[in-house]
Amino acid sequence: MEQTILGLATMVMAIASQPAELSVSALMMVEQKQVLAKKELDLTKRLPTEYGAGVFSDNILLSLHYLKGDISQIRQMGQINWDEARKPFTVEFILKPNEVFAFHDNVLKDFQNPKVTMHSKFFMDEGYLALNGLGGNGVCHLASLINWVAQEAGLKVIVKVNHDFYPVPGVPRQYGTAIMSTDQNQNLYIKNDLHKPAKLIFTTDQKKVALEIW
Repeated sequence: MEQTILGLATMVMAIASQPAELSVSALMMVEQKQVLAKKELDLTKRLPTEYGAGVFSDNILLSLHYLKGDISQIRQMGQINWDEARKPFTVEFILKPNEVFAFHDNVLKDFQNPKVTMHSKFFMDEGYLALNGLGGNGVCHLASLINWVAQEAGLKVIVKVNHDFYPVPGVPRQYGTAIMSTDQNQNLYIKNDLHKPAKLIFTTDQKKVALEIW
């Protein structure tokens, strides 16, 4: 927070030295890019075992590729090119006031036609890895991160089923979010009830996923 304040102060001082018409425009840009919340998820610590953590990590990255819409670039002949999937990448989208994000497409009637979803069911036939016979392990951790950051940013978050059956490392328990694409209740719904657009930006590599909301 202190670094953010100092950074903004420096920008304001620089803006003040500009002509009046430029200063107003620049100040509007500063306001528009206000960071509301930012958190990271350590992908190396999803489970106590290295193999399990790797499965969770890969599934989280794959779900973000589905969100980005570039799955055809990393999936060929039904197989995921994991070397490509694990390379650092960025995903971002904007929710205008009253627009909704749903983690998957199977939504409650109050959230029909969401603006953004993952467009994935998190099944093995989509390329997801399995652990102990269950495919898509790990996406609940990503949903929990999104829940946490969205609430801190002041967005409206609806979660019907908490991830109480198992803690999500690095995320406070109250933000744990259970995801199952066959169940409308096991979904994550975020509505932008602010008066301005909200931009969600994910940045990833093999070690972490960061989410910040402007």
